[in-house]
Amino acid sequence: MKALVFESYGKAQEVLKLKDIPEPGSPKEGEVKVKMLMSPLNPSDVYNTIEGTYKNAVSKTIWNHDKEDDLSIDPFGERKIPALPNIPGIEGVGVVVEAGKGFLSKRLMGKRVAVVGGDKGNWQEYNIVSAKQALPVNKSLSDAEAATSFVNPMTAYIMIKEVLKCKTGDFLLQSAGNSELGKMVIRLGKKFGFKTISLIRNDEQRNHLMKLGADHVLNIKTQDFKKEVYNITNGQGAQCALDPIGGDLPSKMLQCLGLKGKMLVYGTLTTDPLTFSPRDLMTPLSSVEGFFVTNWLSDKSLLKKLGIIKRVGKLISEGVLNSEVGKIYPFEDYLKAIEDVNNPGNKGKVLLKISE
Repeated sequence: MKALVFESYGKAQEVLKLKDIPEPGSPKEGEVKVKMLMSPLNPSDVYNTIEGTYKNAVSKTIWNHDKEDDLSIDPFGERKIPALPNIPGIEGVGVVVEAGKGFLSKRLMGKRVAVVGGDKGNWQEYNIVSAKQALPVNKSLSDAEAATSFVNPMTAYIMIKEVLKCKTGDFLLQSAGNSELGKMVIRLGKKFGFKTISLIRNDEQRNHLMKLGADHVLNIKTQDFKKEVYNITNGQGAQCALDPIGGDLPSKMLQCLGLKGKMLVYGTLTTDPLTFSPRDLMTPLSSVEGFFVTNWLSDKSLLKKLGIIKRVGKLISEGVLNSEVGKIYPFEDYLKAIEDVNNPGNKGKVLLKISE
């Protein structure tokens, strides 16, 4: 079968290769075999997984102290960083073609499922995953919508409703306002009544975000955004903030938080660290917290997870948490797809069509 494989860490366009590899055999108890149909190219795949950023970050956690290999994402050793060679693709959609023993597995036979985070990624024609990582998708969703129904929607919803607990009338400041997740946050604000202040780098993005329901859009290249946030919030600052970038920008965003404000960092689109004075936290009693969706979900009960999945699914069907679909590339055109992801002007999610 065909699969996209990388044998060393580096730039995706240099290390990722389309190869013929053996098709996986039959699933074990509690597992399913999925024929993959489509998978998005998330920044976390293209930059963090393939370039090794995730591995480097995970190696610094206290539970991986003194380890060179066998690194685990969680402190319990349940989710390992895969050894090389590896296959990326954290999410996707496919059809279950074979089921192992067990009720959870058998009930998925023949169903179209969203596949999330198996031992190997989804950029391959067949994948074997735990039945718990294969989620049945609504028939009303297209393959492209189903393929992008987990990482961004779950991350956006949980950060807003479960962690920050944004309330009606709150101000939320976010960088990467034109990203797919940034657009979801704007639509969540419109639905639940909190006000969004979205930071961008290009004025061409402003009108589109305003049409989506953004309350305020600020260009960090041409505007003093701290001054603007002061004016917008009547000098009170934002209650909430989100950043997936790192470096200088979120360090300045921190100074825009009001009393007891909280900022979540959920990505590293740059490798630059946050740099700020402890007084930036002490005086306003504000806080900075990291967010990683799989670790957040890991200690939640099955009932809690199912409730979130149900609410997220409803919001996707309402158009609140859906991703704008950009270009869909044939599997063999993966290099063109990567080039599109690297283009700052690309519009919507870039996907790979893996099979029919």
